[in-house]
Amino acid sequence: MKKILLSTIAALVLVSCSLETEDQSSLSPAQALDNTAGVQSAVLSAYRRLAEFDIYGQQAMMHGDALADNFQIVNRTGRYEQEVVNGVGTFANRWAVAYRAINDANFVLKYLPLLNINQVPSTASLSSQEVLDQLEGEARFIRALAYTELLRVYAYEPGKEVGNFNLGVILRDEPTEVVSDADNRSRSTNLECYEFVEDDLLAAIDLLITPAQQTTAGLWPSSLGAITSPFRANQAAAHALLARVYLYWGRYADADTQATTALSLLASPLPVAAASYVSSWSATTHPESIFEVEIRPTDWSGVDGPNNSLTSITTNLASGFQYCVAATPELIAAHEAGDVRVGVYVTNSSTLDKPQARKWPGEKGGGVENLPILRKAEMYLIQAEARARQNNDAGAQTAINILRTNRGLTETVLTGLGLIDLIMNERRVELAFEGHRWFDLKRNGMNITKSVTSGVSTLPYTDFRILQQIPNDQVLLNPNLVQNPGY
Repeated sequence: MKKILLSTIAALVLVSCSLETEDQSSLSPAQALDNTAGVQSAVLSAYRRLAEFDIYGQQAMMHGDALADNFQIVNRTGRYEQEVVNGVGTFANRWAVAYRAINDANFVLKYLPLLNINQVPSTASLSSQEVLDQLEGEARFIRALAYTELLRVYAYEPGKEVGNFNLGVILRDEPTEVVSDADNRSRSTNLECYEFVEDDLLAAIDLLITPAQQTTAGLWPSSLGAITSPFRANQAAAHALLARVYLYWGRYADADTQATTALSLLASPLPVAAASYVSSWSATTHPESIFEVEIRPTDWSGVDGPNNSLTSITTNLASGFQYCVAATPELIAAHEAGDVRVGVYVTNSSTLDKPQARKWPGEKGGGVENLPILRKAEMYLIQAEARARQNNDAGAQTAINILRTNRGLTETVLTGLGLIDLIMNERRVELAFEGHRWFDLKRNGMNITKSVTSGVSTLPYTDFRILQQIPNDQVLLNPNLVQNPGY
């Protein structure tokens, strides 16, 4: 937490928009956040955390496939080799970056209510209070998103515990401003953590503007810049994230409701058509994005893209790219005949005769691209699975067939377990190389199947490696922080 404190203060100083003559490098958080622009800067800092390589900039998009059966190693650079064989303690670094985003959000939630409403800008469409509501909603959305990443990595889902181990992560709703704030707090239960995330997202839904408002010219005060969709949270994004949370929680009726609501708020709710599927991954903003992490060339150093981007890790489209991983034979075989999604994989001598994924082509140059985190397709998958698990086969067929017909496939008439298996396979092929496969198996209490290319056997759900290791330095610093079993 001391590291997080220093990082947050540095970020707030760098992004502060204050024009006061006081030395900006000496501003305290209270001084940096005493105006609307300063508070928004903290919101933008939290968004920026999401683009770091330890989270969506790379690893959160890769681990879910590497740890399961979607990745094979192409070039042995050290990257993802331990994940593919489920080595012990392979991605403990999600902890720090997620808590940095949480701490930024907590700064916003502490200082925003202290602003003088008479000094908050407004427009003809948004009152000063509604501007503050939007910023609060964004902070709550980002905090909820960061906690969902922590929970799916370090904790069992409620009801899926092994050996009655029900600890979640450390919940913090106040910023760490001084060293004494970095208290040695214990982990809350997984249920308490899910309830915390739920509360944040329900509050965010009431606070955030709609996608239609977000695209309205002149809606956001010009003094605060632009509020571009889908790079900043809106009501649809909050509903979509809550749908994912409820699916993991096993609250299927609620997951269906939230996914349906998210889609209803979109001007064009359908998935991209089959003919446009492959090309959609070369669009600067993905046409299915409900929430997307924006990465600009100035966000990374000149070597970050070639060394660390998703493009570099998954392709050799440019000189110096890493090209570490390709699709497994099992992932390719999971596609039905006529499925346009297989078109994002290219196999030839230049790909070393491995199925190279072209979902991340780095269309902005230098390995840089935006990253869709919540997509329309996922909402149809959530609808379908949630309905099927409630024995509503007809409703599940309706949802999954919307996706299938937009992926070049015929409608399914399967029911019961066969329908659930089909939906889970649809999740595998639709969300491949987006970091979901491992977590889909884990949240359902299933064994982790492995590719023959990995050389290792199926990982039982009861294996301690289903939960990842909390960083040892955190455990050593905090005597109240219980390590996950087996480490």
